[in-house]
Amino acid sequence: MGVGKTAFTKVLAKALDIKDEIVSPTFVLHRSYLGKSGIALNHIDCWRMESYFELEQVGLAKMIEEKSIIVIEWADKFEKEIKRLSNNDVKLIWVRIEYPSTSSGQVVNKNERRISF
Repeated sequence: MGVGKTAFTKVLAKALDIKDEIVSPTFVLHRSYLGKSGIALNHIDCWRMESYFELEQVGLAKMIEEKSIIVIEWADKFEKEIKRLSNNDVKLIWVRIEYPSTSSGQVVNKNERRISF
């Protein structure tokens, strides 16, 4: 929680020249933005989703079909199902953002992040 998932999406939106305010979709589950180039950015939050069916209900397959950019927070909840959607036309990049921590799991510095992909 609070590691910067929405902040990451804000930077991505800026790169797509999206002028809208980017806010977390935690309570609405999905927000869509359109960049000046016509590329859609879809921002989904799976935190409150209990089943993959809910992710399907927000239109994930259609977003993929439309070749939009999709950011899915808490995607690891449905990792197997999402990976099944990947094919030659879909570039799937898993980005992990976390606080650096000790081997016991204690956060070292809340002002730093470890990002891997």
